[in-house]
Amino acid sequence: MKILKCFIPFSICLVLLTGCWDQHELDELSIVMGIGINKAKNGDLLVSYQIVNPTEVAPGITGAGGGKQPVFTVYESRGKNLMEATRNASRQTSRRLFFAHARMLVLSEKLSKDSIYQSLDMISRDPEVRSTIQVLIARGTTPSKILRTFSAIDKVTSDEVAAILKITEENWGENLQQDINEVLQSIINEGGEPLINGLEIVGDKELAVTAKNYEVGDPARIRLTGMGVFKDGKLKGWVDGPEARGVLWIKGKIKSSAISIGCKGYKGAVNVEVVRSKTSLSASTKGDIPEIKVDVFPETNIAEVNCPVNLEKESEIYKLEATFDKVIEKEIVKAVKASQKYNSDVIGFGELLYRENPNKWLNVYKKNYAAIYPQIKVKVHVDSRIRRSGIRTSPFLFEKKEGPS
Repeated sequence: MKILKCFIPFSICLVLLTGCWDQHELDELSIVMGIGINKAKNGDLLVSYQIVNPTEVAPGITGAGGGKQPVFTVYESRGKNLMEATRNASRQTSRRLFFAHARMLVLSEKLSKDSIYQSLDMISRDPEVRSTIQVLIARGTTPSKILRTFSAIDKVTSDEVAAILKITEENWGENLQQDINEVLQSIINEGGEPLINGLEIVGDKELAVTAKNYEVGDPARIRLTGMGVFKDGKLKGWVDGPEARGVLWIKGKIKSSAISIGCKGYKGAVNVEVVRSKTSLSASTKGDIPEIKVDVFPETNIAEVNCPVNLEKESEIYKLEATFDKVIEKEIVKAVKASQKYNSDVIGFGELLYRENPNKWLNVYKKNYAAIYPQIKVKVHVDSRIRRSGIRTSPFLFEKKEGPS
């Protein structure tokens, strides 16, 4: 009887767990690593698909024909919408397009200036596309050329861009990984707007799309460049350099960075490494025009010193902290002014105002936010701490100035 009780549940499991109903063999699929969307002259979508050759990127897999084959290829198709273009691509490939491994979605500037909503709808609905796919804009070039660029180090462009995004977010702080979920969330947030990374090709653009780009000592490369500012789904402009970093200071997304400041009359003589940072935002909603207070608390190390300063004195450390604070305050103010110039709340002040005072947001601010946002007053306070100065105390210039004791 006990055996029978155990056998019945086991039998039910065998019936229900019948295997992978939607299984596809590798030789039936075209694995899409990157998607590019541009706009044709007639208004149709011009879509590019970067298809990887698994026999060239995966060790242990050998091709049937032998000989070296391209690492990837790019197909292009057209359609009135993304689904039509995707199905239309079946006329060029003998395998079904498979999107589960897609790493990036690249939009053209032309398309982005019209609207990005149409391009995001199918991608966000399709359960096959991972929510971690990164959204980017081809700046000064086309998505097709970005996808066709041969990388000198990584084999597939989409993999390289995903790695660059991660590294620069962790080490530089002027770009932020933006997957499709984060872009959509910024659109639906109260008063929010998306902020999307730009990509450009530097070097010989004609060489970039040929296999010879592997062979030269100074190949063309893909580089992150600024972040696109949107309003109502349309690209309005760009924030670059310190302005872009200022946005990340406000959002509390700075993980690490390296910032040069002046010292003893020497410009950029001290490089300060940011090792961590916290940001606190608060809002006053008493008046018709709200006020925002931004408090930033960076923890830093001294990475490099090229001025005669005695780092053993606390007073000198305090001076460097004060100088650093002013530099960061300027970056944040520049970022706020840039977003207000475009009248685009990429920073997320609207969401903050909603959390602080939901009733006033819904009844006063929300309906007039386009007029209110450029007038919002922002107060910035930075309070940094220099924790370490490295294994040296005083720099060479200070020791040289002091001379032997």
